[in-house]
Amino acid sequence: MPKAFIMIDVTPGTERQVQESLNKLAGIKMVYQVTGEHDIIAFVDAEPYEEFAVVLATIRGLTGVRDTDSHLVLQ
Repeated sequence: MPKAFIMIDVTPGTERQVQESLNKLAGIKMVYQVTGEHDIIAFVDAEPYEEFAVVLATIRGLTGVRDTDSHLVLQ
């Protein structure tokens, strides 16, 4: 069961819009705006792996998303 933390970089000023869009996606369990290197962190829990890939592709296609960095959970 793929679980991952997705670090998301957005275009300045679109943080709230991207966060609201993320909250509507199936498979996304938590979304937080954060300080530091990235703008938003989302936790994805999607099964099977193909569904995880769809969620990730959807995130990358959202208006305002510039880049993502995925960290799969090993345990």
